[in-house]
Amino acid sequence: MLKAYWAYDFVCDCSIETILAVFNEAGPWSWEPRESALYGDYLNSRPREGVRVQVHQYPQMGEYGMFIGLRDKGFSALLRVDAECVATQSEVDGIFRNLLQRINVTDMTEIEAYD
Repeated sequence: MLKAYWAYDFVCDCSIETILAVFNEAGPWSWEPRESALYGDYLNSRPREGVRVQVHQYPQMGEYGMFIGLRDKGFSALLRVDAECVATQSEVDGIFRNLLQRINVTDMTEIEAYD
């Protein structure tokens, strides 16, 4: 069961590799590259039990077709806090937004959570 489940779409001039390096250098979360048949390559963080944050670059071709977003190219982020987790949506969102400032995100839009 979920306490909170939300997503963003945003524009950034960085590559996904640069975002990974900047996010890991900034802390407090640890990020790792992953790959998915649905989303292609993406970044994943599980900063504590019951919290998951993913950053997907688009467009990308996955085994099940093209993963796209709101624009011709950009990024989307999916954030999740499980019901039993002590973390709050505002806590997780605040940390994530601080990370986004470090990569000079523009045109950030809240979107429907996807999965």
